[in-house]
This record gives sequence, C-alpha cells and structure tokens, in this order.
Amino acid sequence: MSGTAAFAVADVVVVGAGSAGCVVAERLSREPSRRVVLLEAGPGSSPDASVTALARLPIEPGAARVRRHPEIRGRDVVRGTGLGGSSAVNGGYFLRGHRDDYREWPWPAAELEAAFDVLDGGAAGGGLMSVSAFDDADLGAIAAAFEEYWRPRVPVGSGPWPTVGLNRVRSNRRDGRRFTAAEAFLSSPRPNLRVIGGCPAAGVAVRAGRVLGVVTDRGRIGAETVVLTAGTLGTAALAAPVLGGVLPVHEHAERLVRFRPRGSVAAPALLQTVLHTDDRLEIRCYGDDFASFIASVPTSGVALGVADMGAGTAGSLRWDGRLRIDLGEPDAASSSRLSGGVDEVRRLLESSDFAHLVVPGSVRVDETTGASSHAWGSLPAGRAVGADGAVPGITGLHVADASVLPGPLRSGPHASVMAVATVIAERLAD
Repeated sequence: MSGTAAFAVADVVVVGAGSAGCVVAERLSREPSRRVVLLEAGPGSSPDASVTALARLPIEPGAARVRRHPEIRGRDVVRGTGLGGSSAVNGGYFLRGHRDDYREWPWPAAELEAAFDVLDGGAAGGGLMSVSAFDDADLGAIAAAFEEYWRPRVPVGSGPWPTVGLNRVRSNRRDGRRFTAAEAFLSSPRPNLRVIGGCPAAGVAVRAGRVLGVVTDRGRIGAETVVLTAGTLGTAALAAPVLGGVLPVHEHAERLVRFRPRGSVAAPALLQTVLHTDDRLEIRCYGDDFASFIASVPTSGVALGVADMGAGTAGSLRWDGRLRIDLGEPDAASSSRLSGGVDEVRRLLESSDFAHLVVPGSVRVDETTGASSHAWGSLPAGRAVGADGAVPGITGLHVADASVLPGPLRSGPHASVMAVATVIAERLAD
C-alpha cells in the first residue's frame, strides 16, 4: 500500500495509544529533535473518572471507550480504544508473570525486571503506573472467603513476583479508579509529540520493502519508522495484509462456575485475589456478579473463573479485506485441566467457608468455554520479529504490543505488555 499525499510528516508514527503505545511514544519523544506522531482511532483525550472508576467496567454495548471485535464463534472480543486503551476500561489487574515465564524470551531477565520495577515500583509498589496490592481491608466478602479457604492449603505469595499458590492482585489504581497508561506517560505535553485522535489507520504504506508511513482516511502520515501498538487484533489488521494474510493467535481459555449469593455482596474491584496452580491454572475469584460492574448486562450469578494459562489456544487472524478472528478452542489436555479446576471450584463453593455465601443447589457451570481477552503471540519476538520488534523484510516497520509476546504467561498480560514495550522502545531510541 503506497498511500496518497502526506497530510503530516514525522520521524516515527506510533499506531495505537493504548498501554504499549503510550510507553513507546513517550520514550521516543524524549529526544527533542525526533518528531513523533501517536495515532489513535478512538478519542484523543484522556477518559474521565466516570469511565475509569474501578468499581465498574465501562464495556457495555455502545460504550464510547471500547471496540467490539466479532469472533467467528460469536464471542465478541472487547478491547479499549482512545488514549490509554484497555488500561482505561479493564479490571485494573497488573500482575507480573512468574519469573520462569520469561526464561526463553529474547530480552535479558535483568532488563525486563528493571522495566517492571519502573512500572510497578517493585516490592514497595507505586511506580509510574501507581501499582498497589489490594489490602485486607479492601477485600469483598467473596474474596475474603476464598482466601480463608485456600490459606491453610497452599503457599501464599508476597512481593512483586507471583508464585504457585494464593496471590493478592496488584492493581494500577489511584483514588478508587484505574490509573491509565495515558496518565502515566502522556501527562506532560511535548512540542515534538503530536497526538492525533479519532483517526483510524487504514494501512501501512510500503514501497520496495520500506515503510513510507501510515494511511488514514485523512491522507498519509509520512514516516520512515512505524511502530504498531494497536493491540494484537488491531495490529493484525494492519500487519496481515503486508505479511501474507494469516497470523497465528493464542488465548487463555476460561470456564465460569456461578452461584447465587445468599444476600448482597460487594467488592471495590472485579478481581482482588487469584490462585495459581502447579498445572498452570489461574482460579479467579470475581467479587460479584458481572452485572454489578457492567451496565446493561443481565444478572447471571457470581462467578469464579478457571483459566488455563498454559500454552494457550491455537487460533488464527486472517485478512481477506477485513480481519477474521478465530481465537481457537482448548485442546484435549487443556480441556482436562480446566475440568479439574472446575471440580476444585465446586468443592470450594460447597465447603463450610462458603456456606454463608452460597444458596444451596445454586452452583452451575457455564456450558460455553470463554476467553480471557488476552489475545497474544501473533508476531512472537525472537521468531517472527526481532528483539526490537522489527518485522523482517520491511525496513522501518516494528511491533511492540501483545502481538510480540513469545510465550504463555501465568498471569494476565497487561503488566508484561508494558514491560516489553519499554524494552523495545529503549532499543528503538538508541
């Protein structure tokens, strides 16, 4: 795609102002002579507190800060849009993976750990993303019972690195709301950093194996370097047309076990505590019915989630004029692990620790296997792209979002995506 006349010119165009894009744009614009454009399809302003309140998820149909991607099985994949991306609308979960999750990744462990420390403040918490673990006084009734059940049975994690056992969720939050990547990285305007919102990218302009810029409905933004940070799905829609049309994708499958509570329950956030098992399951103790967090969603019972954080599903992202998303299904081994986790959750809900919370006979398991909104690995670093996110064969094209995650994580990917974006941005800035 060669594009049309340029309506703007930059040294670097960063496509997507979500968590990764904010990191990359801030780092590259530290050099005053480098002209950086941060291009965003959604709103170009930061969301207000009504959006970022941690006690709600603003992802209902028609919500201004989300985009719904249809998947071939009918499961809408909801991702954030606008400045801050999903960091403005997600559950505020900001856990690192386990240390050994990163062992085969193409970046030095010390470099990744330093990036995490800057983002989450290390053991003390804080950092650029204002990270803190939920403390005992924060726990909702269900989370408290969940921990009471597991504490005598499993190890209890502490510090910034999760382990097998019970792990209190660390969250990017401040004053009862999600603290977004846009607040952390874009709060100080720079004359050489231009943020263009409400301007979807239509494609990457390439000629003779070299990037010319990004094509939009306003014209082309000319640049010799383009960094794709539009999230795995958004990046695939731009990368697949120039890379042959089909990319792999992985997801963390999740099964939900629901129950009807005896009385009113409440929690200040969707997820405050999780159990990581030695067979790579994450058992998620959701704090209330999803309807309590998401407007216009019918009540369906309080849920505990069982997610397989192993190799992930094997799906595909296919471009044939529009993006066809197939997130895949768990294979036989994954299905077996998930079933074992579901049985464990049933035992938990039928235990004396939950007798005061669960209406007898109300426990049920969703028939449909869901997904965790963790799509990753379509352009894995070390295989499909370089450690600097460089796409082979297209000079000037780089990727720096969840697309490049090289392997599975035993925690959700948000913190890891930002750490990887940090180390890629450092390489691009050199």
